Amino acid sequence: MKMEAIAANILSGLEQLGEYPALSLEGCDWSGSQVLTWTGSVVAKLNEQLAEQGSQRGKTLLWQADNSGNGLPLLMHLVALRLGIGFELVPEANPEKDCLTLEVQIPNALEGHRGEFSVLLAENTTVETNLTLLEAQQEALGPIQGKVAVFSPLNEFARFGIFAAWSCGLPVRLQDPAINPAKALVALERSGFSGVVLTSTLLKGLAAHPALALTNLKSLQCLLYETDVLLSQSLLRDIQRLLANDISGWVCTDKGIEPVAKVQQAQTQKLATLVESVAKHPAVASSVTIPLAGENRWAVFAQPKMQAEASNLDMTGLFARINTELDAEFAHIDLEHAVKVTEQLNATALLSMLNAFSHLGLFCDRHSVHSLAEILEAPPVAQQHRALIKRWIKVLQEQQLLRTDGEYWSPEVDPDSYSDAALALAWTRLEQEWRMLSGASKTIDYARANAEQLPDLIRGKVQAVHLLFPRGSTELASALYREGIAARYQQHSVRALLKSILNNWEGQQQTLKILEVGAGTGSTTQALLPVLDDVSGHINFEYQFTDISAAFLDSFFAKHGDQEQRPWLHRGLFDIDRSPRSQGFSPNSFDVIIAGGVFNAARDTDASLRRAAELLRPGGWFIMTEPTSEEFWVMASQAFMLVDAVDERTDSGATFLSLSQWHNALEAAGLELAMDLPVSEHPLSRQGHRFFACRAKQHQMRLSADCLAEYLDHFKSEIYIEVLDKLPLTLEGQIDKDQLEKWAVSMAENRGESNGN
Repeated sequence: MKMEAIAANILSGLEQLGEYPALSLEGCDWSGSQVLTWTGSVVAKLNEQLAEQGSQRGKTLLWQADNSGNGLPLLMHLVALRLGIGFELVPEANPEKDCLTLEVQIPNALEGHRGEFSVLLAENTTVETNLTLLEAQQEALGPIQGKVAVFSPLNEFARFGIFAAWSCGLPVRLQDPAINPAKALVALERSGFSGVVLTSTLLKGLAAHPALALTNLKSLQCLLYETDVLLSQSLLRDIQRLLANDISGWVCTDKGIEPVAKVQQAQTQKLATLVESVAKHPAVASSVTIPLAGENRWAVFAQPKMQAEASNLDMTGLFARINTELDAEFAHIDLEHAVKVTEQLNATALLSMLNAFSHLGLFCDRHSVHSLAEILEAPPVAQQHRALIKRWIKVLQEQQLLRTDGEYWSPEVDPDSYSDAALALAWTRLEQEWRMLSGASKTIDYARANAEQLPDLIRGKVQAVHLLFPRGSTELASALYREGIAARYQQHSVRALLKSILNNWEGQQQTLKILEVGAGTGSTTQALLPVLDDVSGHINFEYQFTDISAAFLDSFFAKHGDQEQRPWLHRGLFDIDRSPRSQGFSPNSFDVIIAGGVFNAARDTDASLRRAAELLRPGGWFIMTEPTSEEFWVMASQAFMLVDAVDERTDSGATFLSLSQWHNALEAAGLELAMDLPVSEHPLSRQGHRFFACRAKQHQMRLSADCLAEYLDHFKSEIYIEVLDKLPLTLEGQIDKDQLEKWAVSMAENRGESNGN
């Protein structure tokens, strides 16, 4: 139907309404005759002035939008229809640059609307009147009789709805578009509207409102609403409750205006096609697809098939190559001497513990005898540090610096050995040895500063975090992870393995995704950057640098996060003590996870490892460095920052898990140990600092959200995908769709915030 015919139908309907109100709004009724007269006057004036300018062909009437609710945008749109030109509401028009300005004297035909208005006619615009939408709304409203209510701003959909009502000779009432569902239900019931035009937001509110079941909507015959997203099955069911008594429900989508039933049928068919397509993927064992309410998307949850054979990677050869590379890297260092210097650091830290006690009135001479209660109460020891001080007592006894009869403790060594003078000399000698070994002495400076502050640390008068990060600086903390020979060995181990993984990546076109958790000062990452920079030109990968502290992220990225140089480097907050999903991280989304000395700080190591393992894709690598024995200098410094554990460390009273405990924890998390370095005969092995490399889910077929999205390319823009190790089950053994629906909502929210993975 051409624009002229559309306009003629509207004018005919207004003539039919005559003196009856055609448009009602707060404090004002405009009859059909008044609307005709007013718009006719404006049309005549514009035609007169347009004649002077030439043909109006190709022009669009622009009207500046406002929130006054006075109905003028609607009437000016009708003017444009009568002129046979386009119409557009614009936030702000620039008449000098964009438009031809014509001054029009508005007649006094309508109460409250008089004066002079600027009508802007833009040249050569591409805005077209959506005549198909208007025709469809006329078809929907044609069979009804009575009044039509509009609960919507005067956007195109609402304006065309009003024009459609007028063309059918139906009066229209403009309602507050911001009305709440309860008041809208009252208005619908009291006014007896036969047709309603409303927003999808209000429709959802009406469908979910408990008062709906008690509202009499017998007069309602047609309901029109607009949405630009796919409606979920649950929402469509709720809407059907609203569409009682054979009400004709129509929805405006990107395909035009269609009956609700047709949209529902199309959605059902498309969903069936998607489900069938997912099931045909060769690596998918089972799947569930959840339509997302308020989203033009579905959430797909897929469980991979199992495979009999694990990866055929030559682990023996890889292990040998990495060992050889490490031996070459440290060939110039006397490792036996390096270990002895570290042992000297630990011995000095133990004596510093006794020195701190002596400053608190404990173990001041060889005859001092104290019970555990006295040791804890005399200083007194801060409540949050009592578990740590109990470990001190245990370690000092094991190292034969204290002796006990089971109830009381006394010094085993001469108090002169831990006097201020003796310790000052010990720290000075240690600083010289350490500097000769590593070229710097910040580690010793830090350990000594903590030793001197131990009395106040014990009592909680000084916070250990301020000693590690003086004035918020991360420089000292970074040095601790650079200077120690064990830390350097661990970082080189991580670098050697990651280099091999990158160079042997079999993911073809898929992006290899690496996650570093607890990255902290970035010492491990800095050791990896040369390798990552080297392969970035020919291997497709992403590296996500995460930590619990935004300050660490800011500090590292200020120095190393140039996005032009390293577009593959990303940042994010991640807490190993919390569910990854709650932090926006999906299961089976990473090929490599790197953790440098972070899981010893977990509250529950077993739970944190399980959560990390869930993030790995089948065949993924879990690379971790951790201490496996007590480091006495750490017990006298950083240990004051650690939270109380709720795993095996609670029973053992240890700061760190032992080697066997780490092995058990990794196995319990489903992580298969592939490498454990250094080997037993290596000089560094007795320090207890380990490099672990594990494989995950090797008996699952390789399946990722990325590759499944490529397989479902036809649906790619309409789906969120998660690969789950196992679909969740109810107590009855059925797939837990309630849980999946919650995850679907969370997934949509997280992907929306991050603009996708």
